[in-house]
Amino acid sequence: MPARLQRFLRARSRRRPRTSEPAIRSSLPAGDLLEAMVRFEDRYGGLTYPVLGGNDMEYGLDGPPSVHVTPLGPAFHGILDGDWTCGLSVLADGRTGMGPGRWPFRVIDRSVDQRLERHALAVEVRGWFHRTFECRTPPLVPPVADESMLPPPAPEATGPAEWWWRSEDVAVQATLSGWPPDRDRWTIRYFARTPRQAAEANPTIYAATAHETVPAVLCTLCRQAVEPGRTCPG
Repeated sequence: MPARLQRFLRARSRRRPRTSEPAIRSSLPAGDLLEAMVRFEDRYGGLTYPVLGGNDMEYGLDGPPSVHVTPLGPAFHGILDGDWTCGLSVLADGRTGMGPGRWPFRVIDRSVDQRLERHALAVEVRGWFHRTFECRTPPLVPPVADESMLPPPAPEATGPAEWWWRSEDVAVQATLSGWPPDRDRWTIRYFARTPRQAAEANPTIYAATAHETVPAVLCTLCRQAVEPGRTCPG
């Protein structure tokens, strides 16, 4: 397990009882999804931790397993996202997805390990100085067009709904915050260790994005309104 993820889980997580393998196997017929459930519960079942809000991320079948159909195939309920206050479906190949309300079903994480890595990275830098932006793109189009303006990519934390770039002193996060049928909405955060470095956020983000990008009027990390161009202290 990578060092950052070890630190994150040791500091913030706890583990509740898991559903036993015999209980899982006795509930469903044999197949790929059943095997995925067994692996998922063995590795992640009962894991609980907070990230941004007051509600925890919760992992596990939490009782008798159940199967449902998604646009991408059969899946099971295995994750409760505390920040979204919404359940995620886990597909047989390990990807996660959801479609809150009338929004289309979307893949959120390419794997649960990637999901854990992005949460660990968010917690690692959330206390840095930061500026927040909002970006709108066509459906399924990522917000960043020119990565040469950003720190090196952080592939371990990057998935379909969240992109990360990280250096020693700067980190950039682009996270999908909404996907109504006609467009995607992204929240982009520029983290820096010092206020002087954070002042580079505006020219850097505007140069890296080719889509409609504006300063956010609300910082969900600080839970307060922000004036355009203002740096939050973390």
